Amino acid sequence: MSKTQYSLLIDLRKNTSIFFNLGNAQVTVCPDMGGRVFAELEGISLHRIDLDTVKNPDRPFNNYGGGNLWPAPEGGKFGFNYRGDQWYVQPAINNQPFQVIDKQSDTATIRKTVKLTNRLGTVVEAVVTRAISVGSQIPVILQNCGLKGLVSYQTVDSFEVINQISVDQALLAAWTLEQFQATDDTLSFVVVANPRTAINFDFYPLPGPTIVYHAQGFTYKTDGRCRGQIGIKKEALASLIGFYDLSQNLICLRQKINPDDDLFFNIADNDQPQGPYCAADNYSIFNSDPDMQAFELETIGGAKIEKGIIKGSELISRTTLAVFERRQDLEEFVLSLLEKRTN
Repeated sequence: MSKTQYSLLIDLRKNTSIFFNLGNAQVTVCPDMGGRVFAELEGISLHRIDLDTVKNPDRPFNNYGGGNLWPAPEGGKFGFNYRGDQWYVQPAINNQPFQVIDKQSDTATIRKTVKLTNRLGTVVEAVVTRAISVGSQIPVILQNCGLKGLVSYQTVDSFEVINQISVDQALLAAWTLEQFQATDDTLSFVVVANPRTAINFDFYPLPGPTIVYHAQGFTYKTDGRCRGQIGIKKEALASLIGFYDLSQNLICLRQKINPDDDLFFNIADNDQPQGPYCAADNYSIFNSDPDMQAFELETIGGAKIEKGIIKGSELISRTTLAVFERRQDLEEFVLSLLEKRTN
């Protein structure tokens, strides 16, 4: 029997990663790969994994896949991913490893101190911390649903700014990007009231028929065939985002846990003629082109500001992945989410 992508990753990173074994599920944190999280459930590799980059991490952007932590914003005048007009991933994000601060049976904490330079040339010094806890307890929303297996993990991601930077010089927020392999069977969704007014379409050309609206949410066809991105407005109060794959009876649910009390801004790589505050999203979904053939479910934090000075950002996110026994039960579950409010 051939090994899964996840098993091959473990073979490569067995001496440098943190492993959690939950029986029929496994979770791995890779401190020297940007603190990315990877998981396997019932023999299914859950994330996109680029094994060639894992073997040879010498790219301008080491896009390993998995669940990634990113500093926002990407673009705009405060963007951390540009030198002038050239898209660029800084060494502090692309190469600099985290240090393991603590490791218990179901938790781990990793940390590093970074210097990030934004498009204006402002240098932001920050302590970046990622704390992860893992488990297999079935959340209320999935109880009595006919599950074969489940794995969940929560990340507490924070940036603590240690030099004095004003909001006129920079913005900074934590942003997580869970990357999955896109196929014709992967369909993302958002559970939100008033779905037709919940979406921010400012990033790419309108996605057209790839969006299908329901009474309490919408689906977005994330097949890795056409690059696109949508934001979900903070004010829309979405309860969760996710995707499902009927070919594997697999579902993923992602939720931002902490309240949206901080300063939100446009985090994305797009033209921002109305300035950095022209969008305020707390979720986003990205669909790649065929070169990467992936999609991302993203949670977004806000910046903590005191008297005009940036203090940092905290983002708490929970990811739950489950395999259903029957395809019919999975279809009915998703439909129930999108056709009636779920709290």
